[in-house]
Amino acid sequence: IGQAFPYTPIANPRYMTPEWSFGIKEAEMQKVVDEVRGKGAAVVVLLSHNGMDVDLKLATRVTGIDAILGGHTHDGVPAPVPIKNAKGTTLVTNAGSNSKFLGVLDFDVKKGKIAGFRYRLLPIFANLLPADKKMDALISKMRAPYETKLAEKLAVTEGLLYRRGNFNGT
Repeated sequence: IGQAFPYTPIANPRYMTPEWSFGIKEAEMQKVVDEVRGKGAAVVVLLSHNGMDVDLKLATRVTGIDAILGGHTHDGVPAPVPIKNAKGTTLVTNAGSNSKFLGVLDFDVKKGKIAGFRYRLLPIFANLLPADKKMDALISKMRAPYETKLAEKLAVTEGLLYRRGNFNGT
């Protein structure tokens, strides 16, 4: 199941998502979870871009989600946070930002139930991985018309800019 950042219409011009609907919408999420469980899903995972604070709260209010793999607030979580709700526990985690880490969550499923799990936050060393030549060429081609604009200096800072857990940050 997937859920996008609930404040997309506020954070972006409306023309980008003219007929889309955003929000946390717990009741709709519960219906989707119940539907997939009803169809026999042994494990339900929510891929979220809500931000860690919202994911933690959502895990207390929507039952039947085994794990929330989140994003937006850039928290690198070394171990899933177990959150209790009315019908069980949801594991909530986030692998940081900018592909610095890969969160790997493996479930041990026995007889249709989760018997255990393993989680690893793996560092990604992009400078040690060769770029895919076709993808690199495509990216260069797509960027070419915008290189001048992308290279434009917008601001200068005298100190370090730091962002942590800012739900509505950029």
